[in-house]
Amino acid sequence: MRKPAFGGHPSETHFLWSDDGGKRFDAERLQRWCDRHDLTIERDKRVDHDRGDELREQYRIVVTWADGESESFDMGGEEWSMTTQETPRTFVEIDSEGMARVASLETERVLDLRECWTDGAALCFKADGLGGTKRLPLDRLR
Repeated sequence: MRKPAFGGHPSETHFLWSDDGGKRFDAERLQRWCDRHDLTIERDKRVDHDRGDELREQYRIVVTWADGESESFDMGGEEWSMTTQETPRTFVEIDSEGMARVASLETERVLDLRECWTDGAALCFKADGLGGTKRLPLDRLR
């Protein structure tokens, strides 16, 4: 995926779109939207085998977190406690090729996005295999 061209956004709210040169992604615009809606965005580079076999930049918008778990045990007469860190529970993760993973409380789905933009506290998108425009209010993931 290529970085956005100057003035190339289809609208003021698009952060992913397609043009003659392929898909374009504006990570800064996505970050500003997440900041306005108190959402955590994590950025990582890794392979997600459900979406491809090559290393890709991943942008995960975390909506809710799962609590860390704690376990106590005795060792040598001392009590020790281990706690796991919080992990994303519900999220939308978009990689550098426009492939997305949407994880709700009940299910996960992988989508090949052609366009993605924001509308208030919702993500709107067009994806291969889905007819028309879809709207995902983030409240559905809380």
